[in-house]
Amino acid sequence: MHTMPRLTTGLLVLALALPAGAQTAIEYKKALLPKIKKAQAEGKDLGEALTEYNEGDKALKDGMQDEAVEHFKKAQDLMPKE
Repeated sequence: MHTMPRLTTGLLVLALALPAGAQTAIEYKKALLPKIKKAQAEGKDLGEALTEYNEGDKALKDGMQDEAVEHFKKAQDLMPKE
């Protein structure tokens, strides 16, 4: 019975630890993936954007959240303009 209050408290602490408006690595990944797939389907060269996305994905899988966010931000900046 005490698990739920601890879990809720833990989630609240985590939410307060993130700055307002800060996106997580997973949020960046979820936002970028459809854009990457669309650009690939249109035959656009993603070059460094795809490299940064893949590096972010690897960092995320390795548990390195901050590094993943940085790679995803770079990938977003390097995406071809629509």
